[in-house]
Amino acid sequence: MSTELRVTLPGPEGSADARRALAVLDRFLTLLGRLEDATLKRPVSRDHTTWSFTDVRLGSLVTTLAPNRLASGATSVTIKEIAGTTVMGLATAQHQEGLPPGWTLQAARAGAELAQLLGLLVSDGMILELLENGKPQGPRVMVTRQAAENLAAAVKTRRHSIGSVIGRLDAISLHDRREAGLWHERTGERIAVTFDPSQMDEIRAALGKRVEIAGRLTRDAEDRPLSVKMRSLEVLQDAPVTDLIGLDPNLTGGRDPVDYLREIRGAS
Repeated sequence: MSTELRVTLPGPEGSADARRALAVLDRFLTLLGRLEDATLKRPVSRDHTTWSFTDVRLGSLVTTLAPNRLASGATSVTIKEIAGTTVMGLATAQHQEGLPPGWTLQAARAGAELAQLLGLLVSDGMILELLENGKPQGPRVMVTRQAAENLAAAVKTRRHSIGSVIGRLDAISLHDRREAGLWHERTGERIAVTFDPSQMDEIRAALGKRVEIAGRLTRDAEDRPLSVKMRSLEVLQDAPVTDLIGLDPNLTGGRDPVDYLREIRGAS
């Protein structure tokens, strides 16, 4: 079974703007790459499946794309999932704000950049179809610049909660506001830590150490912590949590030691 994607830029015969059409296709291929990363559950990669033209029709512009060389780890099942996630995700983004199912923030940014090139009317938009063995599967999806606005809103989504994060504290900045950085133990990403003047000495004493900081957490649409307004700080033992296994092989119940400690401490 072959999976293809048909992209149509509608308009009267001879009206297709070549530069715009190429830019739209370039952004569309970037989106496919980001969704491939999401499907394979890997960081942003340069190793993506390449897509080739199997059909090009002029007038406005109608192109059909099929996978050519598969990326490492990708299969025909992966391609089918990516194609479906692309079509349904853009259909969702056209009508509502939020992160479409199966999309990451990187994919949402790529989708917004694609849709930003489109007009606000269907006649200036893009039509997307999923094909299986040359036959349409499911509805034709109409995409306009409205999808860009909805995806941009999803990228900017922030959620707030009370909690804590564990990691290693690094340099302090005092330019616009009092802020330190915490390298998150689970993800390796930097989290901004804001604090009051009365907490300055406590922060300085903990620089370079493994700590748990509790306070008001700000998270993105994927629930990843971005910043924490510090209420309290605790310096933790510097021994890697993986040493727990050496103490008792059954201590974590088969779970990852970091996730185990997160659960019992209630930390992110």
